[in-house]
Amino acid sequence: MTSLTDTAGDPHIPAASDPARDGLPGDCGACPFSQGELCRAVIGSDAEIRVSKVGGSIRPRQHIYKSGESRGQIVVLRDGWAIRFVLTPDGRRQILSILLPGDIAGGEFLMREEARVSVQALATPLKYCAFDIADLKEFAKKDPSLIWTFVGIEIAEHEASEALMVGLGRRNAEQRIARLVLDIYERLEKRGLADGNTIPFVLRQKTIADLLGLTQVHVSRVMTAMKTQGIMQLARGSLTILDMRALRAAA
Repeated sequence: MTSLTDTAGDPHIPAASDPARDGLPGDCGACPFSQGELCRAVIGSDAEIRVSKVGGSIRPRQHIYKSGESRGQIVVLRDGWAIRFVLTPDGRRQILSILLPGDIAGGEFLMREEARVSVQALATPLKYCAFDIADLKEFAKKDPSLIWTFVGIEIAEHEASEALMVGLGRRNAEQRIARLVLDIYERLEKRGLADGNTIPFVLRQKTIADLLGLTQVHVSRVMTAMKTQGIMQLARGSLTILDMRALRAAA
């Protein structure tokens, strides 16, 4: 299992969860994401096997894992946002998806030893729970329903990737950004993390550009226009949708 490494390559190995220190729940029942696909399957099963779980946190912009690394855990985000991305041979970054609290990173380790993408925290600290891969594989032998849980997770990721491809190929810049904001809002609202039409929003213009295949200047121009049109308003660390109907129309 590899240690977590930050962007400078300095090792950072989190200790087992300390609820008082990390703000993590002492038991899964207290976690707001305990009914997520993976956690629900493990917690609710009658299989007589224990799956090792540790909690921890990483600093802003630190990697959960990098492409080519081997990590024997699946990570469930509890707080903070992350990105899945690849680097082209000339060093350019293509972001594949945005991970929000409740999302899973590392499902690919069930099928392969090394990661094909990198996962990195964004501009805020990230808290997580990590499940041991070997234990999950043994668990699946006792309770095959876990396999279907991961099939469902993989299908959802595939559908999200297809939706992104449609956006890159057939939507203009305004439509892409509107669709992104709406998608993030709907995901956060479903998980109880929206306050009316206001959501946490930590994406920088460069991040949006690398996800949507745009330039940072173009992203800035479109988001400024949406603000001027009264569609949405950005404050520090949050975004408020002022006109949901107009945002949906733009998307």
